[in-house]
Amino acid sequence: MQIKPLFIVILLISFSIVHAQEYTFGVKGGINFNNIGELYHYGNASGFGINVTPNDDTVFSAEKDLGTQIGVFLMIGFDKFFIRPELNYVSSKNNYPLAFKTANWSSTKIDVPILFGYKIYDPVSIYAGPSFSSISDMKLEGVENDPNNPFTFKKSSTSINAGILAEFGRFGIDLRYQYGITKVAEQRVNINRGIYGTNIADLLEYNPSQIQLSVHINILKINGEGGHRIKSGWRGGNRGCPK
Repeated sequence: MQIKPLFIVILLISFSIVHAQEYTFGVKGGINFNNIGELYHYGNASGFGINVTPNDDTVFSAEKDLGTQIGVFLMIGFDKFFIRPELNYVSSKNNYPLAFKTANWSSTKIDVPILFGYKIYDPVSIYAGPSFSSISDMKLEGVENDPNNPFTFKKSSTSINAGILAEFGRFGIDLRYQYGITKVAEQRVNINRGIYGTNIADLLEYNPSQIQLSVHINILKINGEGGHRIKSGWRGGNRGCPK
């Protein structure tokens, strides 16, 4: 994870908390569709592939599978403006339809988006901001343990998010696009030819991107001026606490 930029953003959030008018804490979850790079299959004529299918060099594009995310957030409000830090666990999936069998790709990560938003018209807001990720796992089915061509990945990355959010009482929904600033470098892999038809392949360089659709529930809302709880929405939460 990018420590210095994240530290600066945390300082900014800490300063903002002191001057905020309203705080909202909630939980969220949803689905995502992920974009990754192409896989370059070396055919027989290339000198790399041996008895592979197809015979010619071929580029396989990754197909999207349904992924999921779940997390928590804090909404720090200033009239129509807000800052929304989140902590999300994201599971993403893709696949390469190779000649003999589809090779599934998967990744899991912890995302820390820091979003800056503006309420343009009740109940709709727009937002944008960076996301700092710690990638815990990334796999491609069929990759063999080859010390000359190991399957590796970066443990941290940075992305930019932009989206639209709508809230209805204590419930909300948001649609987000995430674009990876950190490139995933090209790498060569050795795949089980007998099962997948591909032997030697290159995973081509790409900037990862993702579309996320999430719903959320506001669990607790606090008035920043006096620290009084307001409208939590839970079992009579529409009653404000007396001052």
